[in-house]
Amino acid sequence: MSQNRRSLLGAALALPAALTVGGLATAAPAAAATGGVEAGEWADLVLEPGITPQTGATPQVRILTLAGTTYLQARGVFSCNLTTDTKVATLPAGLTPTWYTRAAAPRNNSQGINACRFEISPAGSVTIFGANTGNPITWVQLDSVQTIWR
Repeated sequence: MSQNRRSLLGAALALPAALTVGGLATAAPAAAATGGVEAGEWADLVLEPGITPQTGATPQVRILTLAGTTYLQARGVFSCNLTTDTKVATLPAGLTPTWYTRAAAPRNNSQGINACRFEISPAGSVTIFGANTGNPITWVQLDSVQTIWR
């Protein structure tokens, strides 16, 4: 059976929490470099004023290395009232991208638009793009955010 990176990532997401090891890794561990899976612990995003985590769904990120490729995963939901492109958070200490990292994230469905752009700058700022005064973003869910890291 042929396995591509998407199927491997899907399998890694199904791993039990018992396999989660280490902290937020910035380098690929030996096990991951040889085709294994290495998942860092979840760390809270540092939210900006006016950005409120939903109960039980604090916005978090972690690093996952799978078959030699490193990914950033996010989870959680926050409430907001965005009417312009807005910085919503900062990455936790120790996580610094080397380039802009982007992904699509679900948002409140307004005027047929149900996704926004989630972007992390090289400085570690997390910004949400796509809101305007006629189509404000009132919540964003990060569970679908998975992007190649570094």
